[in-house]
Amino acid sequence: MRGLGFAERMLRRVVPRAMRNALDRAIVDLERYHPPQVAADPPGIRPLVLAPHPDDESIGCGGTLALYARLGVPVQVVFMTDGRLGDPALRRLPVRSPRRETLEAALVERRMAEARAALQALGATGGHFLGAPDGALGLAVDQVAPRLADLLRELRPDVVLLPFVTDRHADHAATGRCLLVAARQLGPGWGDAVDCLGYEVWSPIYANLAIDISAVMNVKRRAIACHASQLQDADFLAGVEGLNRYRAVSGMVGGEYAEAFFRAPFPLFRTLHERLSHAV
Repeated sequence: MRGLGFAERMLRRVVPRAMRNALDRAIVDLERYHPPQVAADPPGIRPLVLAPHPDDESIGCGGTLALYARLGVPVQVVFMTDGRLGDPALRRLPVRSPRRETLEAALVERRMAEARAALQALGATGGHFLGAPDGALGLAVDQVAPRLADLLRELRPDVVLLPFVTDRHADHAATGRCLLVAARQLGPGWGDAVDCLGYEVWSPIYANLAIDISAVMNVKRRAIACHASQLQDADFLAGVEGLNRYRAVSGMVGGEYAEAFFRAPFPLFRTLHERLSHAV
């Protein structure tokens, strides 16, 4: 019997015992401490991006979207929630107060406008706003999934980009659940020929694919800058630049910046998501 791999040894040190069984099987066995594959061009010819909030598309995979556009590949982006909680000062106001409701409505409109500007900067073809309540996507899966299923049926993506299943934001994890429920509504066999690219926003991931975005990093910067309402309290641009620089170095990409993904066929993504959903 072989000794434990590095990733599994580290996992046993930092992951609570109650979560180890599912995580041992679902992530460590898949990751196997292999370096990520390096790609100059993103995969697929009909990519669909699922963004839990307006700005996740730019932060998590904006460089990859810009590369698709340079290749002449049309990109569609689905925004799952309305982004109404994207202001810390607003969140401190009493819930259901008239002032808060007015400010939230204004912020929703602003973030939609920022998202459209970012998509234009990235060269994306179209954006779709499903309007689920920010912070409560998990409670709206049954309402959102049928609308997502309609888009999947219409757009027929061969690649779906979405936050990786271990991302620590609840709406990001719920985005994966929406995809799984929508796929079930499309019937057996949907997704057999679809790849999922799990991207990182709030949590570093076990990456098995690194895409060199050096040539379009300035485009990604411009797209992130479009989300001005989200840059008032956090310097996401500096954080993302550091992460993408680190991904290029650690992934031995050769260029200066890279985006990291966990790439898996949809059936494997579904299994991974279901296992981790029962880990807590």
